[in-house]
Amino acid sequence: MAPYRIFALACFRQFGVGTSRFEEPISKESTYLIEELSNLQGQSVNLSWHFNNAVSNIICKVVFGTRFELSDERIHRLTNLLNRQNELSGAGGLEMFIPINIPSKAKQEINKNVDELHEFINGMIESHRKNFDPNNLNDVIDLWLNEIRLHKSDDPNSFRNPDNMVGQLLLLFLAGTDTTSNTLKWASQYLVRYPKVQDRIHHEIDTVVGRNRLPKLADKLNLPYTQAVIAELHRIISLVPLSVFHIAAAKTTFRGYTFPTNSVVIANLYAVMHNTELWGDPEEFRPERFLDDDGNFHEPNELIPFGIGRRVCLGEALARQQLFIFLTHLLHQFKFEKTSEDAPMPTLKPIDGLVLHPETYELRVTKRSGVLLFGI
Repeated sequence: MAPYRIFALACFRQFGVGTSRFEEPISKESTYLIEELSNLQGQSVNLSWHFNNAVSNIICKVVFGTRFELSDERIHRLTNLLNRQNELSGAGGLEMFIPINIPSKAKQEINKNVDELHEFINGMIESHRKNFDPNNLNDVIDLWLNEIRLHKSDDPNSFRNPDNMVGQLLLLFLAGTDTTSNTLKWASQYLVRYPKVQDRIHHEIDTVVGRNRLPKLADKLNLPYTQAVIAELHRIISLVPLSVFHIAAAKTTFRGYTFPTNSVVIANLYAVMHNTELWGDPEEFRPERFLDDDGNFHEPNELIPFGIGRRVCLGEALARQQLFIFLTHLLHQFKFEKTSEDAPMPTLKPIDGLVLHPETYELRVTKRSGVLLFGI
């Protein structure tokens, strides 16, 4: 396993990321989101900013040791830059790695955006350096500075080289924000488009959890239909269609094709999760495909939204936790609807990029009846 991956996973473990003890900080951020949306109930609203802010605050707390209020212009600017980079990267992000088709103006904009993103990360690192205490390590930047202090490397390819720290931290922030926030955006649009699916989730949550508390990770096994909806969302949206590009560590032959050492390997996850032979009707949104005859949830090996093998997404556990907690909390408290009877349904048409974004859509968030929390 690559040294950086081992280090990143160790950082996550130290702060409990992906484990049961990390449920509390995600749930706390979820309550902030619920309070924000309660003030918007009945209004026509684009939830992008709210989802981006809530999800990014989870990874920001781990990486930077801080969270951002929705009104903080810094997080708005960062999100805008990341979204724009995604648009400029081309379908599946190919043009970021094979930039032969990028117009010169787009290249200039990409470089300008990267410079601004690096400037933000550098500012965070410098602030940590000024207050660094090896006996009080509070976030990933602190752990990284300590790792460099103990094992500084002049190898330009080493993560212990200070010059590599900025880019890797940016990737952690990007991967920890863009994927889950966009899955929530997709979820809200699919639930508007398929109200019977949303009604069934509401019924399951109310039956299992009740109305006087929010769902917990411990409830997950008893919410098979909710799990099936999340699995079907992963499958049908295929959020990162070409996964993350990898490098062949050694010369490899597969199905008659030879991959030289260090050649780029691209896994087409979209093709797998939209294969007619595997799914029968892959273009249909049908959560029941993940339920057995007894109504129990099952997840087949072909469902691979986070990749597969030793290089599976290192943030998979965190992403699964966040998506379950945010989605079940929101559906415990709210219903997603069209803004009016005459309003169009969401198109469910993706915007191409490294991550498949949904088109902008305004909807209405309505409080559900029953005993609700936080005085809302």
